[in-house]
Parts: sequence; C-alpha cells; structure tokens
Amino acid sequence: MPKYVHFPINEEIRGIGGYYKVLEEGVIDFEDDKVLFALKGAHFDTSCCTVRGVGMVAIAGYLVSWKSAQNENGFPVSEVKHINDSESRKRIKALLKKRFPYIEVFDFD
Repeated sequence: MPKYVHFPINEEIRGIGGYYKVLEEGVIDFEDDKVLFALKGAHFDTSCCTVRGVGMVAIAGYLVSWKSAQNENGFPVSEVKHINDSESRKRIKALLKKRFPYIEVFDFD
C-alpha cells in the first residue's frame, strides 16, 4: 500500500534545485471516499538556469489510514490508494480547483 509522509507545515524541504514547503494539508470528500491532498510551494534557488517558484496541489490518493505509523525520521505516515481512473481524477481536480483557483498544477501521485 502506498505511503504518504506528513512533513511539517511551512518548513523547507531541500532538494538539488531548491526547496518546497507544504503550505496546507487536507482531506476532501469524494463520492464514498476521502482524498488526501497537500498544497505545496516550490522555490528553485540553486538551479543553474533561473530563480523562480511555483505552487501546486499534490493529490496523494484515497485515504486508507490517517497517520497510522511513523517513518525513520519520526514523521507521521498515512496509507493511501492511488487514484488511477481518469474520470475520477478530472472530477477531483475540479473540486480542488474551486478551492485553489490560483493553482494550475495538480499532481496525482
């Protein structure tokens, strides 16, 4: 079963080209399921080509268990089920677009 790691809200998570922050996490109701998502902001400040940022909503999947374990770094971990159906993805994206109309990138894990 896929896992989703809950990183602290508003703390930098560094990568090769910069960092991102989880700005908000949430769960939305969709049909008979709950969908776990995270609003993230990324800032590319160490890449060779430019300095810029982007916002995105990452959709982890259908929530199976909420913060039911911890990873090796002590962060809570939830279990999810990936959303593979393209029609469901479209409808979930539309729901999240209403909530975050300024976001253009919606990423299904």
